[in-house]
Amino acid sequence: MTYSFLQPLFDYLVRVGDATSQLLNVLVLFGDNANESISGRAWRLHEQSKVWAAVRIIIDYLASPLELDHCEASHKADVSRAARLLRNQG
Repeated sequence: MTYSFLQPLFDYLVRVGDATSQLLNVLVLFGDNANESISGRAWRLHEQSKVWAAVRIIIDYLASPLELDHCEASHKADVSRAARLLRNQG
């Protein structure tokens, strides 16, 4: 049995998760980029800060049943989303 009819709902929930992460990054963690997720920020800063290195490890551990290297994938998705936005602006 295939559950492809659930794909639109899953896609919607992923977008809601992304938006929530971006909001919390700015609102709670005082991030300066409203389009960056907490996971993407953790990946971007993990080599510069022991705190963000620990955050990345924790997030990757919690997300491991769903996705390996979640923070790196989130950072790439943030960059891809930004590039797509810039392309559509022109």
